[in-house]
Amino acid sequence: MRISRIKITNFANFAELDVSTDQSLVIVGENKVGKSNLVFALQLVLDPSLSERDRRLGLEHFWDGLGADKLGSTVEIAVELTDYDDDVRLIAHLGDCIIDPGPPMVSRLTYRFQPKEELEADPATLADYDYIIFGGTDPNNDVSSSLRRMLPLDVMSALRDAEKDLANWRRSPLRPLIDAMAENLDEAARDEIQDQVDTAQHELTEHEEVDAVAQTIKQRLIDIVGSQHATTVSLGLSPTRVDALLRALRILIDGGSRGMGEASLGTANLIFLALKSLELDQLVEDGDRDHTFLAVEEPEAHLHPHVQRLVYRYFLAEIDGDEGESSRLTTILTTHSPHIASVAPLRSIILLRYDSATSSTKGVSTALTPLTDDDEADLQRYIDVTRGEIFFARGVVLVEGDAERFVVPAFADVLGISLDVLGISVCSVAGTNFAPYVKLLGPTGLNIPFVVLTDRDPVEGRAPRALARIRKLLDIVDADGDHADLAETALFARGRQHGLFTNGNTLEPALFEMGLAEAMQEILLNALPLGQGSKDLLDGWVADTDTLDPEKLLNLIDRVGKGRFAQMLAPSIEADHCPVYIKRALERIRDVVT
Repeated sequence: MRISRIKITNFANFAELDVSTDQSLVIVGENKVGKSNLVFALQLVLDPSLSERDRRLGLEHFWDGLGADKLGSTVEIAVELTDYDDDVRLIAHLGDCIIDPGPPMVSRLTYRFQPKEELEADPATLADYDYIIFGGTDPNNDVSSSLRRMLPLDVMSALRDAEKDLANWRRSPLRPLIDAMAENLDEAARDEIQDQVDTAQHELTEHEEVDAVAQTIKQRLIDIVGSQHATTVSLGLSPTRVDALLRALRILIDGGSRGMGEASLGTANLIFLALKSLELDQLVEDGDRDHTFLAVEEPEAHLHPHVQRLVYRYFLAEIDGDEGESSRLTTILTTHSPHIASVAPLRSIILLRYDSATSSTKGVSTALTPLTDDDEADLQRYIDVTRGEIFFARGVVLVEGDAERFVVPAFADVLGISLDVLGISVCSVAGTNFAPYVKLLGPTGLNIPFVVLTDRDPVEGRAPRALARIRKLLDIVDADGDHADLAETALFARGRQHGLFTNGNTLEPALFEMGLAEAMQEILLNALPLGQGSKDLLDGWVADTDTLDPEKLLNLIDRVGKGRFAQMLAPSIEADHCPVYIKRALERIRDVVT
């Protein structure tokens, strides 16, 4: 089973949120955009631990844009569930909540905070409000607390105090594991443990040193209140009953020499996550629940990047199995971390962003982005930590490779365009296959503003390679336009209208001709063991750039490595060195995001 859609009205940051979702949910967005509020909205529908009081909202929970109209407005959160057609237990729970018989079946659970029906006038205070939770489309079809217990949402808040939660027996994820162990102990094993404890207790209390401390305490009591009121005391281990002893078991680290209180925050949270995973398995095995929605807020806290990826790759992969226990878990993460976003299933991303036009948070997701299997595989491979940053960007510059990834930010700096301040990321697609990225970022995907920078790649006697490349991208970003018969000049002009910018040749020759010839010559002379013939060629090209042989220049740069060469060239870049197509692209993305 999975959540397929979340719809929110008039709640917190959200005037109207309507997003489709996939197997797991990875919620990304800037600070204060409403990631935690989205999790709380899901809690109002699904979390069995919320009390009656917790489900009664305050005025601060209404969308601020309602202004003076908060009283009288209704808050509504709807969650749609699907992909449970083959699970008779889930069908039994959700049969009364079906809104689409499918296949696949779709059920809806709705929380509504509204003025009381019996009111004869407009509500004067929140005392005139009540909440209902109902299934399907009928507000009188109450969702029982037992359903929420069998399909619960568990929330792990950011900066969790793992030690405190483990010490609280009622909340501890260690509890079901210990309870199961206690139930599986037969009488013989219990008697053996009890005998061992009693023997250890007796031997400890018989030591002279231990008895001396007990007598010292007893005498001080007598000194204070007299022998008539003093209580007889002794030193020993408590508790001594087997069940109580098992409940007293605690997690130890470093070979048993330290407790959780001495663990680092990252280690404590990591252990807590492992216990939580085991707890969920145990609860399903015991029949205490049929599906779990596990929400983890900002899981990157206190974990270094490698551990972030390993841990959350494990949790996010749990939902990918075709059958078995993995199908009993839906993982929901909120994060600022590109390390986590980089390992998230591509279709799991939910991007929240503030919309100044409506003064509310809007949401988009990748769940229904029209990607082919090849597109999806390509993106999943290449969205590594660096490219994972695009999920957090206000704007994106898509470039071919490492050379552009180093020189484009350098040109932005000298043009006075601060990419970091504007929230613009430069993303290399490691080639010229821009189509999957354009689909992902375009209006049918995450709807993040972007520009594309690509080489013209001329071919003697034929159309440049960029012509087909730009035509393919125009078919994505301007699907209603007719690009098939456009001539080369017209096609490139149309591309620029939609943020697709092409240079006159290839990047490095263009930079050579824009005034960086001497700087590039110096790098090549210092980085390569060149013969006299190559040195003479470079001297001739610098003296007269019209004599430049682009292919031979690129061959020399390839020997250095394009990325390394661009890094060494970046400090020499000045504003008047910027090729026109890069300048236009940077100005366009700047204007779109400001």
